[in-house]
Amino acid sequence: MVDLATLKPGGATPQAQLLRWRSEPLRPLLLGVVGLALALGLWQVLAVTGVFDPTAIPSMTSTARTIWDSIQTAPLWSAVGQTLEAMAIGFVLGSASGILAGTIIGLNRFAYASFFLAIEFFRVIPIIAVLPLFVLLFGTTLKMKVILIVFGGFFPTVIQTIYGVRAVDPVVRDTAAIFRLGRVRRFFLVTMPSAAPFLATGLRLGATGALLIDIVAEITAGGSGIGLKILQAQAGGDVPYTYALVVITGIIGMILVVGITALERRILAWHEVYRLADGQQ
Repeated sequence: MVDLATLKPGGATPQAQLLRWRSEPLRPLLLGVVGLALALGLWQVLAVTGVFDPTAIPSMTSTARTIWDSIQTAPLWSAVGQTLEAMAIGFVLGSASGILAGTIIGLNRFAYASFFLAIEFFRVIPIIAVLPLFVLLFGTTLKMKVILIVFGGFFPTVIQTIYGVRAVDPVVRDTAAIFRLGRVRRFFLVTMPSAAPFLATGLRLGATGALLIDIVAEITAGGSGIGLKILQAQAGGDVPYTYALVVITGIIGMILVVGITALERRILAWHEVYRLADGQQ
């Protein structure tokens, strides 16, 4: 029986409120699953009804069978490992250098005035434009892919870090000055906590960008990895396998984004931005 003492005037029981609170985070996930199912169903219907040319776009079920067959083979996992290896190394190096440079530039007005325009200039250069230069310098090697990823991942991270370091709340800055916090304590207790959401955004952009740059380098320059597999499947006319590899790449990207976002929310759960987003006070 329900204890009448637990009832709130005009409200639900605590049990119902707890159930609703636990189910609220699942709503976006459920809606996303429904949307994905509808998209896959539409793909299948358009394929089997002949709207899509089967020689150019295979059915969803055919692609799914190819994915299932592919993930049971060693060559696919070897290619995925080669892609993830370059992506991970380039992401770590690009992010670390971006955070370090962004912190120095953001904290120093002279450095900010001197380098920000140059950073903006190099940031807008398309990766595909500098790829031939990197191939000439380093060949189609792991080193080439890593350096290219570092180049592409450095700029989102450094810009977000600069913005974060310079976006300290004036009230918080003045409070730190009143309490006479030293530079080191002010950096760790005021500047970095304020910049944390910006850093998280930069790292998330850098991670997804690293995967994108890695795949582009493998497809266009022939570097080993899943991108090379896509190129070979397309050149060989194996349409289902080409689509299967593209879908697998998308799955890797989604796992990457979901994992980083979950880690970001867990590590920065104390920050006001994330508490407000989760409906906490």
